[in-house]
Amino acid sequence: MTDPNILGLGLLYVGAVLFVNALYILDYASPRDTAILNLFTGSLTFLNAIYLAFILESTFPAAQTLLFSFTYLWLFIVFWYEWTDMRALGWYCLFVAITAIPTGIYTYTIDNLEILGIIWQTWAYLWFIFFLYMALELKIKKITAWSTMAIAIITGIYAYYTLAITGAPI
Repeated sequence: MTDPNILGLGLLYVGAVLFVNALYILDYASPRDTAILNLFTGSLTFLNAIYLAFILESTFPAAQTLLFSFTYLWLFIVFWYEWTDMRALGWYCLFVAITAIPTGIYTYTIDNLEILGIIWQTWAYLWFIFFLYMALELKIKKITAWSTMAIAIITGIYAYYTLAITGAPI
């Protein structure tokens, strides 16, 4: 099982990076500015995964977390070097989307994680949209951006709620 504080901490920044990535897709953020938050979030979630795997010995949540880490670290490189060909990343997104579906179903069956199980399905949808947009190069820029924005907000609210009910008082 995962530590709810670790979950909330990572997901708060996942929500933030999704929000900024949506702004990038809509041409409201530069690649280099967008790269920084992808590096931070990818690194934070990577460290969370290491903690989960080697301290808490929770390899399944660690593997789930690494799906995010590698996505954001890859995006950091893409944005920092201003690569325009993101087809390989798009194919990785298909793998993650396929992985996220059973992850969401399984997570839904765990006590007190039903909402997270549903959110996993939204992430599966989003990674699939990224596959269509990047790997297949479909002209779905607006649906990709607004889907990313909506799921950023959902993720951020869930993360904040998770931290608020499990975190230490201020």
